[in-house]
Amino acid sequence: MSHRPILRALLRSTILATTVLSTTAFAGDVEGTIRSMALERPIEGARIVVEGTGRSATTDEAGRYMVRGLTGGRYTIRVQQPGYDDTTIQVLVPDEGAVEADGVLSHAGEMPEAEIVVTGARASRLLAIERKRALPVISDVVSSDGIGRLPDYNTAEAVQRLPGVSVEIDQGEPRYVVIRGVDPNLNQVTVDGNLVGVPEAEGRRVALDTIPSDLVAAIEVIKAVTPDYDGNAVGGSINIVTPTAFDRAAPFTFLSARGAYNAKSDKLGFGGSATHGRRFGVDESFGVVIAGSYFKRFIDSDLAEPRNWTTIGGVATPTAYRLYDYRIVRERIGTVANFDWRPDPDMRFYLRTIYNEFTDVEERDQFDFSFAAPVSFPAPDQIRFGGGRATREFRQNDQTQRLYNISPGAEFSLGNAELELNYTYAHAEEHTPIRDDIEFRSAKGKFATLDLTSARPLFADFDPSLFEEASFPLRRIRLRREQIDEDLHTARADMRIAFGDTDETFLKFGAKYIDRTKTRDNTQSELLPAAPITPGGFDAVLPPPENFYEGEYRYGPLLDYGRIIDFFEANPDRFVLNSVSTTVNERSVDYRVEEKITAGYAMVSGTTGDLTMVAGLRVEHTDGRYDAFAIRDTNGNGTLEPSDLVPLSFDREYTDFLPSVHATYRPTPELLVRAAYTNTLGRPNYDAIVPTFEEDSGDGTAGNPDLKPFRSTGLDLSVEFYPAAGSVLSVAGFYKHIENPIFTRTVRDVSFAGIPLTSLSQPQNATDGDLLGVEANIVQRFTFLPAPFDGLGASANFTYVDSSVTVPGREDEDIPFFRQSDLIAGGALFFENGPVEARLAFDYRDDYIVNIGSSTASDIYNKSRFALDARISYRITPDIEIFASGSNLTDATLTFYQTLPEQTFSRQIYGINADFGISARF
Repeated sequence: MSHRPILRALLRSTILATTVLSTTAFAGDVEGTIRSMALERPIEGARIVVEGTGRSATTDEAGRYMVRGLTGGRYTIRVQQPGYDDTTIQVLVPDEGAVEADGVLSHAGEMPEAEIVVTGARASRLLAIERKRALPVISDVVSSDGIGRLPDYNTAEAVQRLPGVSVEIDQGEPRYVVIRGVDPNLNQVTVDGNLVGVPEAEGRRVALDTIPSDLVAAIEVIKAVTPDYDGNAVGGSINIVTPTAFDRAAPFTFLSARGAYNAKSDKLGFGGSATHGRRFGVDESFGVVIAGSYFKRFIDSDLAEPRNWTTIGGVATPTAYRLYDYRIVRERIGTVANFDWRPDPDMRFYLRTIYNEFTDVEERDQFDFSFAAPVSFPAPDQIRFGGGRATREFRQNDQTQRLYNISPGAEFSLGNAELELNYTYAHAEEHTPIRDDIEFRSAKGKFATLDLTSARPLFADFDPSLFEEASFPLRRIRLRREQIDEDLHTARADMRIAFGDTDETFLKFGAKYIDRTKTRDNTQSELLPAAPITPGGFDAVLPPPENFYEGEYRYGPLLDYGRIIDFFEANPDRFVLNSVSTTVNERSVDYRVEEKITAGYAMVSGTTGDLTMVAGLRVEHTDGRYDAFAIRDTNGNGTLEPSDLVPLSFDREYTDFLPSVHATYRPTPELLVRAAYTNTLGRPNYDAIVPTFEEDSGDGTAGNPDLKPFRSTGLDLSVEFYPAAGSVLSVAGFYKHIENPIFTRTVRDVSFAGIPLTSLSQPQNATDGDLLGVEANIVQRFTFLPAPFDGLGASANFTYVDSSVTVPGREDEDIPFFRQSDLIAGGALFFENGPVEARLAFDYRDDYIVNIGSSTASDIYNKSRFALDARISYRITPDIEIFASGSNLTDATLTFYQTLPEQTFSRQIYGINADFGISARF
């Protein structure tokens, strides 16, 4: 084709400007593709050995390999991959030029016939293990199966099956991924290796449930990064891989439809997905994948919060109580459009695009008790507060998060050099068009009696007027709207130059530039009634919720949001604007962040026998500008002067040097030993580093633009054994020393910016912390059992971590590291026989601390959680499968406690979820 000489000449001039290439790069080369017959996909990580020469290579993610510089003649090439039968390829190498030598592998003990196709959970497991083994770093992988989907429907849920990985949940669904117990804000998340934006205002964590699992080909969790990964990876790096047309040899189409039932809401959701990929054009050099996903589900949950525990009369008791009744409609929309052009093996051009939309329409009724003296003890294990008050509140919160990436790039290969160029535009936003809070509050002097015989006190008695609508006049209506936007422009260039006879000996270097802009714009109006109005005045009372919290609490009437808003809009003269509160609320959280990160790295890899070493250095320079507002009622008279709203702006620059060394030892094809020394960083959360300040009656809250980033040094050692296809046994030990961890500290009687304060709450750097842990993982099919029990298998993993952190003011205390569980475990018993697949899986994580107070008495912990899931499927034909699953079968709760497990701080119940549907491929 006429374009190829031109492109090759352009490529040659580009690379020659950077390095000197061998003049024999095109003589005596063998290249080809190795694929799996049963999986109908390329094999990554297969070992290619040219017998009698000492030359070898390893296949890449596309199954490609190249062996250079062979003398012309006939050779035997042996292809090895654990779990597959070795195969040999006879090839005649020319004196000059390249020859293609493709190969097909079959699983050990299976005939290499086209009709043998592996699908379902077994395909997912095989592909994940192959990818884990092939990656040059310490990692774990989840992969899509033979009909184009992950083994779980939620992306975060699928990742939590991996060793050392747990999740934080939202409304019963896994959402944020925790690697080895480290805060999700300290993970790096990419799509196809490219950065994604963060739609949330506070932190840097990416909610993985935003991305539908239907669109994902694989998820890689990198636990020890090499210098070519971004340095912002104290926990690790999570890379979401989307499908391409070159993943498979033939065109493919995947379809699925499913329903979802939530027992708490007693409603049925629905969804579906479609994916089509194919190659076309001359030599099938063009490829396209188009995929779409939609899912809608209904979620109800109940929450009880006995808060702010203290000791009164020698008895531990909460001093406030809060009840929530949630009703949520959740929708996910996702699309992927990936395009490739590969005019020849030396040139690849691509465009990766992904769009995700996540919407919650949330109705929340809230019933609060604020207890107050006089206090009495009417019976053993009971406490009576006689001077409290109650609040009934309704929140309508409609929120949409959007993420999308557009990423064009090119890869060039000329002889022993490879160049990749990439630009990515990423946008993330969180749009809240409605967040209305309507609050009714009773008078003081209401009584309530608590029964303290359990960790979660229940009400033994209460003032009957608390359930009468006339007792709750309207206090205020708050109308809030918010827009959060993040835009990232990223450009990178990576060069890889191979030396010697193997592609595992190379020099790689590159540069990356990230331009990030993030803004938060909050608008809010607080309206007060001009004269007392009760819910009856709106005709806005609804019947109590049915079986609230399984009947353990009496909730009372609900509020009719629609009628209240209608009344407000029809009677604006009956409300007045609270201008001070409106101004404070509008500006107190607004900010603008501009960060420019310039990074460069160099790394070298060398192989001696069975040992491969990679050493290198990454340098990242962060240049940030952070804008926000300081707000203070200087006169103390409840009014704000123009001078009380002060824009603040701070600049920060810092440079991090991040050396690392990685070693991989392969004494046999089935055994790998890996070791790593790494250095990473974690930039402070946005809401922590922006220069906000707000003072109210002597109490102040502030951001801290002087925060230092987290800096982590890690040591890792792992042993991986692959006895058969789809089986792995691995053990790893790891240590992290983390400097400058960030926590929120409240200080009494302090001066801030020359202002005397009764208290100041502000993010601060702690001194340091340490994590020392071990993790183990086993996946094994019991093929030694007689039929049909040879279809049984099991997987199990656990992670144990001993952690500590040094916090100013509490240096002598043994405090575990923030959000760090001591024990994380998971496992499954599965059965795969013919068309039937079944799985019973569990996940467990231990308690961890979520908030460090000024003393032990105010520390808040997340309580341990054990969840049980099950799935069964039946293949009607090799290409059509019906399935059903249930999650949270143990009806596990999300529970927090204050200081002691006997002092429940919050407990949320969700109910059981069930999914069912059909998947097909064509």
